[in-house]
Amino acid sequence: MAKYEKNPLKIRKKYTQFVSDELNLAHLSELEQKVAIQMVQASGDLSILESLRFSEDVIDKALEILDDDFELLCDAENVICGVKQKYLKEEPICLIKKASVISQAKSNKQTRSMTAIDAWKPYLSGSIILIGNEPTALFRLLEIIKECDEEDRPALIIAAPAGFVDASNAKQELWKKHQKLKVSCITLLGSAGGSDVTAAALNALLRIQSGLRKG
Repeated sequence: MAKYEKNPLKIRKKYTQFVSDELNLAHLSELEQKVAIQMVQASGDLSILESLRFSEDVIDKALEILDDDFELLCDAENVICGVKQKYLKEEPICLIKKASVISQAKSNKQTRSMTAIDAWKPYLSGSIILIGNEPTALFRLLEIIKECDEEDRPALIIAAPAGFVDASNAKQELWKKHQKLKVSCITLLGSAGGSDVTAAALNALLRIQSGLRKG
């Protein structure tokens, strides 16, 4: 029988140490490094560090948001499954399987994820948004944000959907326009990503915030 580590704390410590040893993280702040390490671990791909992008002061801004009441909006249920909900005060919101969303998407001949984003409008102000699956959701979100008053916009977008065409383009669009839209973001350019990687970024922030509260 093969020997393997069973203690989750020791496993996490080993992973963190391995990634830290393998990667040059000097260009990132201490807290950005913690988020980056979690995302690399979730992806199983050391090379994604080259494509990881943090908007200016995003960690400080994220911690301010997490210290207040906020809505957590997710594009797909498997993104929610990856989030450590023990740190959350409220349940995440995901509308992609809502009956009205499904029927409206069919009527409008557009993806359910786009229709679900339209249904997010009452929750957008000051929210945290996770896009881990659906690039059309990110495209539509950016369109909606452009139309919103500044006070009605989300506070943080974490977007890392995977794919070779729309996903790459959608993330590039977010990174290109986030300053003009006045929205903080963490994203992973290129084709890599996925729901686990997206959730990992938020989980890292939640753990940081939890540690600060205890400290």
